[in-house]
Amino acid sequence: MKRSSVILGLILAAVVGLNSAASAQQFRVYTEVSVPPQNPEPGKMQGEVVARSLTIFHAGRVFDWLKTAGEVTIFEPAHQRFVIFNGRKLIKTTIDFKEIDRMLASARDETSNHAERLLNRDDRDAKTIATSLQFQLNPKFEHSFQQQSLMLDLDSPKLEYHVNCGTTPIPEAVEAYMEYADWTAKLNHVMHPRSLYPAPRMKLNESLRKHKVLPVKVQLRVDFDQPLHLQADHRFAWQLEKIDRQSIQHWENKVGDPSFKNLTFRDYQKAILNETAQAAR
Repeated sequence: MKRSSVILGLILAAVVGLNSAASAQQFRVYTEVSVPPQNPEPGKMQGEVVARSLTIFHAGRVFDWLKTAGEVTIFEPAHQRFVIFNGRKLIKTTIDFKEIDRMLASARDETSNHAERLLNRDDRDAKTIATSLQFQLNPKFEHSFQQQSLMLDLDSPKLEYHVNCGTTPIPEAVEAYMEYADWTAKLNHVMHPRSLYPAPRMKLNESLRKHKVLPVKVQLRVDFDQPLHLQADHRFAWQLEKIDRQSIQHWENKVGDPSFKNLTFRDYQKAILNETAQAAR
């Protein structure tokens, strides 16, 4: 699994159909994803920031701006779909929830069959890859939650989540955020097939729901074919600012801008993946 693909997985996943109460709430989340230093110097604990995003919950929709990619994703639960556009490439697309689930089911079958074939090979590396794929499809964690410190841990031999949690003055915000995070994890894997399968992240969301908390700092450690350590820092604000509303208006105008070429989801995906591949060279 390529490191860049896993980073995209956390970026897009870490950052809801909303119920009627939650859809009336408005809040924002600013996220930074970084690669923590392996041997941090005293006073220099911040690692390399690889992505920044802004997520705004407003009027039953969620707007997610991934600054590093120049991409805005709009979650529209009332219409059971995502609208996505890229301001740099002047392209846009729409994908509905049913299509996401259909594509995920197909990917799951292909991945499961591929893992079975790898297990039948007399190759230690192949069996290691197969085990990691099977875990992603059906993850099992040891859970622990410390109520006093609001620390949540999901542990397994190959993948771990360590989360500093926080509470919210808007109880409905937990379900709103988690449902959105579930769908974003699904969308990310459909858009970036080399990223982590969504099931591990959805297990984390399930635990956050259970304890009625939100993620403030998420550390992900992966040890599949190559080790990876990522950290996502989330800053929640429970009131929108003037600039947030201006951003929403700007993005809504872009959706209807005739200069943006409307593509099928597959064509949009190809354009984005081609850009990612070129940037990685």
